[in-house]
Amino acid sequence: MPDYPDTAVSEGIVNALIHRDYLELGSEGHIDMFDDRLEIYSPGGMPDGHKVQDLDLRNVSSRWRNPIIADIFNRLKYMDRRGSGFKKILDSYEFQEYYTEKMKLGFRASNSELWLILRNLNYNLNNIGNDFSVQIVDNKMPIKMGQQLEKILQCLSEQEECPCRDICALLDVKERRARQVLQILQEQGKIESIGANRKSRYI
Repeated sequence: MPDYPDTAVSEGIVNALIHRDYLELGSEGHIDMFDDRLEIYSPGGMPDGHKVQDLDLRNVSSRWRNPIIADIFNRLKYMDRRGSGFKKILDSYEFQEYYTEKMKLGFRASNSELWLILRNLNYNLNNIGNDFSVQIVDNKMPIKMGQQLEKILQCLSEQEECPCRDICALLDVKERRARQVLQILQEQGKIESIGANRKSRYI
C-alpha cells in the first residue's frame, strides 16, 4: 500500500503554496520526511487568526490569503473554489482499508506558522507472532494482511492442499485479493502452487 494517499499529499502541498504568507521575507515552505510521518510546513497561520487545531476541520470557512494564486490553481484544476482541502485530506485517510485512529492527521498552527502532519500508513504495524509467523518486509505489512497470511498457513497446515476458491471463502475476499495474498506467501517460499489457472491448488 502507498505510504501516503495521493490526494492528501497533493492537497497539502497546494494549500501550503496558496495560503502561505509571502510577506514574511526570508521564510520558505518545506516538506520534511521521517520514517513515520511527512510534515508540510507553511509560513503564516490561518488568515483569520484562528488556530487550526481548535477548529472543526470539516467545517472550516474558506478565506484566501492570496486570491490571485488561488485563482490560478483553480483554473489548473488543482483546487476547488469552495475550499474543501481539509475535508479532502481527512477523507483520503479515513477511506483507507487499514485506517485506524493512530493514523489520525496532525494539524497545528501559530500566528505565523502552520504544519500539516501526514502519518505513514505502513509504519510500525505489528505482525502477529506464532508458530506460523510470516516474514514482514521492512515491518510495513498492514496488520489485516498479516492476519490473512496467518489464516492461510494455519489452513494449509491442517489439510494437504487448498484451491483458491476455498481461500476466498476463508478470507471472505474476492479471487483477485486472495491471489495477491497467496503470491506473497509464494514469494517467501511458504507455499507452492500446483495446477494452472482456475484449477490451481496450493500446498
